[in-house]
Amino acid sequence: MTAVGVYGTSYNDFPLGQMFDKDLTFKCGQAPVHNYINYIDELLALVQQEKVVMDDIITHNLPLEEAPHGYKIFNDKKDDCVKVVLKP
Repeated sequence: MTAVGVYGTSYNDFPLGQMFDKDLTFKCGQAPVHNYINYIDELLALVQQEKVVMDDIITHNLPLEEAPHGYKIFNDKKDDCVKVVLKP
């Protein structure tokens, strides 16, 4: 989102004015999930049948309680983290 000049009031309970006042920067992205929606059942079956092994990308298996740690090491690119799987 780019807003130049005078900003308006909050939009849909989103505090644009406070964001400007605090000089915050937001970056967003979109995963192409919709491209795979028609194939998800087939892809999951391949994983369940172990025809596709995920060991190459799953580097960390953590309990759900350690989710903040998992997000941090992924975000900071620590401990050779590629993909974290959280177990409930």
